[in-house]
Amino acid sequence: MSRIVPAVLFAALLVSGCGPKAITVGSRPFPSEKAVFTDAAGKTLSDLPGPREPVHLVMLDFPWCPACGDAWKSVRKAASTVPPGSVRMYRILFDREILLSSGGKREVPPMRPAPPPWPEGTGGAEEDSPVTTLTALPGAFQEEFRVNQSPVLLLFDGDGTVARRWNGYSTSLAADLAAELRKRFPAPSALPPGK
Repeated sequence: MSRIVPAVLFAALLVSGCGPKAITVGSRPFPSEKAVFTDAAGKTLSDLPGPREPVHLVMLDFPWCPACGDAWKSVRKAASTVPPGSVRMYRILFDREILLSSGGKREVPPMRPAPPPWPEGTGGAEEDSPVTTLTALPGAFQEEFRVNQSPVLLLFDGDGTVARRWNGYSTSLAADLAAELRKRFPAPSALPPGK
């Protein structure tokens, strides 16, 4: 009996270390061990592309998620409180959803296309805060990372460490995010006129 307990404990620890990891505050998920994204040209990537701005905002976005559109409005509002070019934004788009039917559940392409994060005619948000869109590789992203909720917004410091994580959407998201960004950038009085 005394040999069984350590063996069971070891097996439990081994299993808990396997499988997808949660992207948590303090972790450095990218580059990942394998390719988990594709860019607009179809190139597979294991890291977020581009230069290292002081801060990265990463939104895990799902076409079927109504709250994702509200979260993007909050991100846009918060991003307008810091100087243009201070924050690099990434949209990790998931191009699969779960279809529940009498035959069981399976992954399928989205039933409707994902709306752009900045709708047209939004007053220059695209220039002030451009968004790099990447697509999560079906299967590979879920094998590497555990995502149980949507939307997920991640604030990365310049070294790639997750500084904050927001799950879902709340009406306080814009204020919370703006407060986090203001900690990292000059006071609003230092912003160009009109901001």
